[in-house]
Amino acid sequence: MRRAGITLIEMLIAAVIGVAILGLIAAGLRSSSDSLRFVQNSQILTEDLRNAGNLVSDYLSTAAFIYPPGTTLTIGSAGGYTVRNPRNGTNTWQIGQDPAIALLQPPRMEGGVEVVKFVMIYPLNRGWVVSRASGAENPGPDPANNDKWLLYIYERNLAVGSNRLPNGLPATIPTTIPGSSGNLLADYVQPGGFVVSYPDCLGFDEGGLATLIPCPSAPPLPLRAEHSAGRVRFSLQGEIRQGGRDSRVPANPLRFEVAPRNLPQRLTEISPN
Repeated sequence: MRRAGITLIEMLIAAVIGVAILGLIAAGLRSSSDSLRFVQNSQILTEDLRNAGNLVSDYLSTAAFIYPPGTTLTIGSAGGYTVRNPRNGTNTWQIGQDPAIALLQPPRMEGGVEVVKFVMIYPLNRGWVVSRASGAENPGPDPANNDKWLLYIYERNLAVGSNRLPNGLPATIPTTIPGSSGNLLADYVQPGGFVVSYPDCLGFDEGGLATLIPCPSAPPLPLRAEHSAGRVRFSLQGEIRQGGRDSRVPANPLRFEVAPRNLPQRLTEISPN
């Protein structure tokens, strides 16, 4: 007669089965946790990109001048990590070729001096910034996403001076902007995920009234207020690498189109006195 009870072999088999079941449960919980974290991160990133796009749209809608395609800009200092063009490794950018938007805000008085604010929005390489930024300026290490972009904004007040136009803009639009540094606007932008285009530029008819015309291949030099871009289209697409794969967030790029309301309406507004 066989003795009732559990043998050592049966106990070992039961233990192995129990461990396997616990492993499956743990894997399921981990997968569920990873999926939940990805969904949460995706929602946060989408909202950050939408807020960034809305901020850029606000700047554009109130601009008095938008740098047209073909303009070459030099911003900040050559060694500044917050102004480094990821395409050429310098602080020089070409509007229309590099993914960048630059503009001048309408003039205002600040400290008894009439100034215009120069604003530029552009991408930086995430790994480059993380390796150089410190404190709150560092977005945080994430080696799996070192190739991603950060969206930055650069702002600088420029004195108008005596050589001004009737609408308050400087007679010659500056293209070299010294000093200052950029600030982080959005994280985890897909490389190539900030796309900018210029459907048309400012023009004037025979009566001196503003109209929109195709942008020339290169703006005349020196750059003047009548050479402003007339509309800007841009899109933003995020991307995060998690679990060894890149996921685009949101699934489709966020798209924006803006026509500034402070561009001159008549040629007399920007004709030198």
